[in-house]
Amino acid sequence: MTHKLSARPFLFALKTRLTTYLRTTYLQTIHLQTIFRITEKPPSHFFIRRFSGFIAALSLSHAALAAPVFINEFHYDNNGTDNGEGLEVAAIAGTSLDNWQLLFYNGSNGEIYKSLNLNGVVSDLDNGYGVLGFPTSGIQNGPADAFALVNPLGEVLDFISYEGSLTATEGPANGLTSIDVGLEELPDSLLGLSLQRQGNGTLSDDFNWAIDTASLGNINNEQDFQVSSVPLPASLWLFSTACIALLGRQRCCHRSQQKR
Repeated sequence: MTHKLSARPFLFALKTRLTTYLRTTYLQTIHLQTIFRITEKPPSHFFIRRFSGFIAALSLSHAALAAPVFINEFHYDNNGTDNGEGLEVAAIAGTSLDNWQLLFYNGSNGEIYKSLNLNGVVSDLDNGYGVLGFPTSGIQNGPADAFALVNPLGEVLDFISYEGSLTATEGPANGLTSIDVGLEELPDSLLGLSLQRQGNGTLSDDFNWAIDTASLGNINNEQDFQVSSVPLPASLWLFSTACIALLGRQRCCHRSQQKR
């Protein structure tokens, strides 16, 4: 049985933030045509800077929204004394996880019962992507316990749970409802297994959860990182380049007029 994760709170928050910025900048540059004409009174540097910011945000928004960092595997329960507990984080090769955190939420009250400070740089293990494993003991056995992956800015990038869902009542995930992976480990589960993402893709949503042989710190079984995201349209890059060139021309004309 597999279950596909379909929500990522951080990306929704990031998309909302970018949308708000782009709308604000657009309103401040509503008279865009003045930039594309050489006039006796060129636009102010403030106006040019704001439009440059608009172009930069528009060009980078696709890459920002597509940046994948997520919980890729975890193990919390097995027959006898729990052994080999831990979590794994997947990301683009070169990503530093210094000052990141994993927060462990209690299903009974939505509070944090444990935290784990992360560190290390992700190595290239598969097509420019990789994983880092973080062994840790004392992970609760459910029901409805959760993990929150938090970046250095205090933003939640992934919030998943097992044996049910919970709504966090404190910490960075306060008010967020976790996504149940749909699978669980039982007190009689065999040692050496874990819950892990499998399939092809680059983002958390591309993979399905499965129970398989634990591979903490290595690419999961039946998992292949394949770059399949749609690249930023060439027309947008051309538009951005043209706008930057025109802005440079305006600045040159402005300097020439100041020297007269």
